[in-house]
Amino acid sequence: MNEFWLVLAVAGVAASLTYLGAPAAERFDVPHSAVSAALQFAAGIITALVTISLMPPAIRYGPYLGILLAFFLGGTLFVILEKLTARLTETGPAADGRQRSLGLYIGILVDLVIDGILIGIGSTLTLKTGLLLALGLSISTVPLAFVTISTAKRQGMPKKKRGQLAALLFLCILGGAIIGYLFLRNQPLELRLILVSLASGFLITLVTQSMIPEANREGEPGFAGILFVGGISIYALLSFVAR
Repeated sequence: MNEFWLVLAVAGVAASLTYLGAPAAERFDVPHSAVSAALQFAAGIITALVTISLMPPAIRYGPYLGILLAFFLGGTLFVILEKLTARLTETGPAADGRQRSLGLYIGILVDLVIDGILIGIGSTLTLKTGLLLALGLSISTVPLAFVTISTAKRQGMPKKKRGQLAALLFLCILGGAIIGYLFLRNQPLELRLILVSLASGFLITLVTQSMIPEANREGEPGFAGILFVGGISIYALLSFVAR
């Protein structure tokens, strides 16, 4: 039981750092270009997370065909979720923007759950691993929280609902960590790697189908490529330091 509370504390660090993006978005009215820049940077970090930390061990140690199928199904899952969210929005001139934003919200929430699961599994190995994962992932989740609340403000979401959305961001990481610790730590390695591949496909499709289009909705921001590559580079550096 003591180990459980330790995992929860480590996840709480990541959740608390992530939550800081929400009050920052409430406090400052930033232009769309700043939101786009944060999205580009976060998209780079998520891409690096998949290509550096998640998929290489899955391909190396998992059942190859199962890993590839899971990756494909993960991307398919995101597309299906995005289509379902489109049906929840009204029709009209602004419907396309609302659909993309709702898909972005859901994609970010699922991303935070996945991040929490990774923190939960990492913390069962060593406290250092869990903390490094928590800190590293927070670099991407803070701008994601900022983008989520900023987008909600821009679309006129009431402040009370924005507060609930911000609390949900916090809870997704904690919930994911609990799932990772309680349900996955004793599962066979092959199953865990397949789930990692499934999550990877979901995250990459989130980046290409929702985050980048949302960032470029009003035209590609200046230095967008540098911000994207910068996110990849920073995560790669953290991964190197964590070795």
